[in-house]
Amino acid sequence: MTASARAGAARAMAAVRGLDRPLTLLAGMAFVTQIGVAVMLPLLPLYATQIGATPFVLGLLTSAHAVASAIGQLAGGFLTERFASRRLVATGIGVYAGANILIATATAAIPLIAFRALAGLGGGVNQIAERLYLTDVSERSRRAFANGILSAAGAAGSVMGPAVGGLLVAVSDLRVPFILVGATSALATLGALFLPRPSVRAEAGVEPPDATPLAETSPTPEAEPGHEHGRRPIVALFLSNLAAMAGFGAFITTYAIFATGNLGWSAAEVGIVFAMFGLGSVILGPWLARRADLTGRRRMAVLGCIPVVFLPVVMALGLPRPAIYAVTIIAGGGLTAFESSWFALLAAATDEGRRGRIFGIVTALSSLGIAIGAMGAARAWELVDIHVAVLLAAVTFGLAGLAMLAHPTDRIPSPAAAGD
Repeated sequence: MTASARAGAARAMAAVRGLDRPLTLLAGMAFVTQIGVAVMLPLLPLYATQIGATPFVLGLLTSAHAVASAIGQLAGGFLTERFASRRLVATGIGVYAGANILIATATAAIPLIAFRALAGLGGGVNQIAERLYLTDVSERSRRAFANGILSAAGAAGSVMGPAVGGLLVAVSDLRVPFILVGATSALATLGALFLPRPSVRAEAGVEPPDATPLAETSPTPEAEPGHEHGRRPIVALFLSNLAAMAGFGAFITTYAIFATGNLGWSAAEVGIVFAMFGLGSVILGPWLARRADLTGRRRMAVLGCIPVVFLPVVMALGLPRPAIYAVTIIAGGGLTAFESSWFALLAAATDEGRRGRIFGIVTALSSLGIAIGAMGAARAWELVDIHVAVLLAAVTFGLAGLAMLAHPTDRIPSPAAAGD
């Protein structure tokens, strides 16, 4: 590990030591869940082709999960206005756990697609609920950092997952990883039952549905920047995340098949890129997210997209593994910087009374980009070549960064306000 990497890791560990209980518990849940996801996700296309899936079915498999996830996010956003977000976290993860156990029983494409869609529904509810809960319990000046920690914790699970997945595939078959992700998600569901009630009011106005009494909360902060721009920030954030999700859909549809068929990687090696993503997120993500709070979240979101654009390019060019791994590590940090900045900006662009539904609508509609990217990559693969399908991910991630330029420049909090 280089000196800069060691310094980044030291800063990340110092930050982790200062975490509060809600964020620590959420991070632990994300870590455990993502271990199973990282074992399963890279192997899903291989499992699907083993039971007879065509490129079109692979695209449909990804799309069905994305559409169901969007429905779950939309429902979760509205439900958080009536039910405690911390309880919806447990519900969403529980559904996701059961669906993945069912996936292990699939013997044909149709039930596999149906069970994958059910997993998307539960995952969508959890995704929106955990981010809304995190917004309720985190300070306004540290929201990008809090979201970065959550993303980095999940990424840490991604580092461990491929090693576990490779061992499982070597000693069993491609069904076992889905049982594992069901088990890890069930463990996270149990942890969600212990999430404490929010004690920090993020905004003036309506109290969160699971908040503590007013007298026990912190003083009401001033209104966040971004409201004076009307709908412009929300539209820019939607378009940016739509493009980013399309890039993810294109990448996940083509990556495993391209790596094994064109680069000559083994099934076990397929998970290495996911591990490198996780490593970059853990080492660079929290530091970049903290820099976003201090120097500008819009700026960091744009910069974060740049290394992600280069990853599909270096893979399509067939560069040596060390070059691919290096770019992947940097891209992992960039993706975490984008994601944490994006959620912090979305929180800044909403008010407490409408936050749940706006979070749900924006994340749900932008998640449909996964289906767009997956089906677009599948068609490019069938009509032209898989190289074109891989490069589609680079194009869409680039569009995500360009769309963020339409977002108004966010105000930078003073060091005192930021807690430095």
